[in-house]
Amino acid sequence: MATFRKLTIQFETSAQLPPPYSYRYVLRILPNEQSINVDLKLTYTHRDELDADEIEAEGFTDNDDYEWKGALEKVWSDELEKVLKKTQMGGSMLQDEEFDFLTLEWETDTTKKGQPKNTEDWLYFAQELLQAIYETSEKERPFEMQVIDATSQGTREAQLTASFRTRTAQVKRVVDGKTSLRFYPWQELPSLMETVYAPNWLTDNASSQKPKRNGLYFNLGDGVWYEWGKQVVEPGKGAKTLSKLKDVVTTLFA
Repeated sequence: MATFRKLTIQFETSAQLPPPYSYRYVLRILPNEQSINVDLKLTYTHRDELDADEIEAEGFTDNDDYEWKGALEKVWSDELEKVLKKTQMGGSMLQDEEFDFLTLEWETDTTKKGQPKNTEDWLYFAQELLQAIYETSEKERPFEMQVIDATSQGTREAQLTASFRTRTAQVKRVVDGKTSLRFYPWQELPSLMETVYAPNWLTDNASSQKPKRNGLYFNLGDGVWYEWGKQVVEPGKGAKTLSKLKDVVTTLFA
């Protein structure tokens, strides 16, 4: 049985995030017999400070606001209950502009309003939940990363697929012509994605053609191939992101 009658999450990005990236949303959640029903209303903020060309130059359109209602997979009901069971209310309803701001309205026999004390848990969970909504509504596809490691000894390939809709991840590997498939631990996915996006990815010099020469190559689901050390580079002097990325490759082929 659900530990809530209705849950409303309100979120707004910090004042440090400028338009056209800044946004806020209201997410209402109701339990059903199998899982949860969600009602999302997301609005991008402060775009009146920009003209249309500036917005489009950042890869957006003149209206990226988004609304969706529907049911999510049962796994999200289970995960929500886990977070609620360790949640205590007590934070302020006043926003600190330096940080993302999240509040809850938690309805049971009574109604509790405010910031949860375990704010970091909720910020991460809400971001995962938002991505699950995007995938369930087919606004976005699951995360995919393909890796090709070609040497004089041969070529091996790996593809990681992570579905927020089902909260599962798997790795498909092709080594010496043999294909294998295994699950990837979901709890390790945040660290992997942080490592993947830490280097600079130079799109202008990347190729849409599947590589045929020796090298280590990545495709992040956009149909473009990036070569390690050439189109995947350190973000600054003294950074060590590329070696960590190679460690990720090692885990995918393990």
